[in-house]
Formats: sequence, C-alpha cells, structure tokens
Amino acid sequence: MVVEHSPWLSTWFENSAYIKIPIEEFDIKTVSFTYGDSHPVFSPRANKMDGKEYRKKLYTYDEILEVIKKHGLPQDWNNDGTYGPERYVEAHIWSDETIDKYRLSIKTTLGIGQAMENRI
Repeated sequence: MVVEHSPWLSTWFENSAYIKIPIEEFDIKTVSFTYGDSHPVFSPRANKMDGKEYRKKLYTYDEILEVIKKHGLPQDWNNDGTYGPERYVEAHIWSDETIDKYRLSIKTTLGIGQAMENRI
C-alpha cells in the first residue's frame, strides 16, 4: 500500500484502479512506513549514492507525517524517478483486520464474493 495515489504505480497495469482507505480505519500501531519503496530505502547502494536522511528508516504514523511535512510526497516531486528511487510513501500493514473489510467489499462489488466462497 502507498500513501495517496501514485500516478507511476498506475502505469504498471492496463486499466489499473486503486482504493483509498482512511488512516482512521487502522490501528496505527499496526502500520509502518518508509519514505519511498522499502527495497531501495534499505539498499546499501541507494544509501551510499546519496545518504539521504530518510534512508534505512522505518517510520511510525506520526514520524512519517513529519518527514512528509519536511520533504513533501515523493509522487509530487519525483513521479518519474529523476531525483532518485523514491516515488511514493510505502505503508506496511501488519494486521488484516481493516484490509479484510475492503477485500470483502471489492469481491461483493465485482460480483465474485459468492463464487470465491463456493471455491473455498
């Protein structure tokens, strides 16, 4: 999951779509964040390349708000990757509780809920 819409991620698939889940629906103790995709954020190569302060860090909700306040959302200033690998703020969800509500909603909306239940 990512914070806000990422135009770049939308280019990965034809007819891509996204859903917005308000942070208030999560127990924020079950969500962590990286400023950028977690793989390059923790990559020794990226850290050696530029030494940006947000490299190799995992943030809580309150901490990532401060980072966004200071640097902005990457998709606003680096959507095409010109200025480094960070193109969005990645959210790591460590509980299925909230996500499961949306999974059920999507299945129902797409008319696949019953079909999926019958297969399980």
